[in-house]
Amino acid sequence: MNTHQPLSERSELSGRYTENGITVFVEIFRPSGGDDWRMEVTSLEDQLTDWNEPFASAHEAWEEFIYVVNTEGIAVFL
Repeated sequence: MNTHQPLSERSELSGRYTENGITVFVEIFRPSGGDDWRMEVTSLEDQLTDWNEPFASAHEAWEEFIYVVNTEGIAVFL
């Protein structure tokens, strides 16, 4: 086992997202060498929202985040 290998791979789609004055941090990641992607959204107040089901790709996870923002509003993550 390579001890210098990271424990997880972070997607380039991860980062800060702001809409209507509300900012959240979107983390899309997968275990190093893994196939399935996970997503967590954290508000500035440390409210964590994560998805129970994995995603086939980082892009699929991002699309799900945008879908939730567009249908329910970003305030759902507060």
